[in-house]
Amino acid sequence: MIPKKIKVKAQNFFRKIRLLKAIEYLQYLFRSWSLRKSNSRFIDLNPTFSLPPAYLAYDAYSAPDWNFYKTSGEGTADFLITIINKYLTSNEEIAVYEWGCGPGRVIRSLQAKLPASAKVYGSDYNPETIEWCTKNLQKINFSLNQLSPPLPYKNAQFDVAYCISVFTHLSELNGLSWADELHRVLKPGGLLVITTAGDYSFETDLLANEKEEYKDRGIVTRGEYEEGKKMYLARHNPTYVKNILLKKFEHLEHVTAGFPFIFQDFWLVRKPNV
Repeated sequence: MIPKKIKVKAQNFFRKIRLLKAIEYLQYLFRSWSLRKSNSRFIDLNPTFSLPPAYLAYDAYSAPDWNFYKTSGEGTADFLITIINKYLTSNEEIAVYEWGCGPGRVIRSLQAKLPASAKVYGSDYNPETIEWCTKNLQKINFSLNQLSPPLPYKNAQFDVAYCISVFTHLSELNGLSWADELHRVLKPGGLLVITTAGDYSFETDLLANEKEEYKDRGIVTRGEYEEGKKMYLARHNPTYVKNILLKKFEHLEHVTAGFPFIFQDFWLVRKPNV
């Protein structure tokens, strides 16, 4: 297996010569080909399970792997349900929102695990993703957002909001703006779950110059790619997340590389009641 930092150096080379998008497309083709047999078996075993276009799945989480799509979505939904039940007195009438829902990997399973009286919302900035979700995932309210705020929701609308590997693909300015926007749409006392790439990434894939920036500024971005896409990367150190990105929130839990199925930091915060 190629060491992670060798991959990073190769990616950075292709960034600089503006060929990373083409390389990513070739990787998508290879990955789809390598999964063809297991994906075919999955379809045979799950004939009624709606699947998004493979390229949307790859764009969202780098793997058009249908077994991962289903099992990781279910497992992550279980993780979120545990948090909801731990911190909220009831989940019967709650409004839950996923910002950056992608092709429904998690939100479809979460909706199925919540009471029928709960209201579930999801949004994404990819119009193809939202079109597919709207047509194929019932009982969920989907909407299109833009790369930058605002969201099409009223103030204090949600009891719970969450996003999975979204801040990891945004510029610093957009990240800060979105943290404020999520604060706006949460009810007082509402919960926010986010993931960031932090100290685990520092150890495994940051280069020497990036490590210095990570320690000094608290955030490192790898641009020269379309912001919001998975190859536009941001890495946040925990001090930056706590004191700057999520400064308006009350901090409840943080686990380094603790979010299920991905090696990203888990953050659970709450909007203050006052």
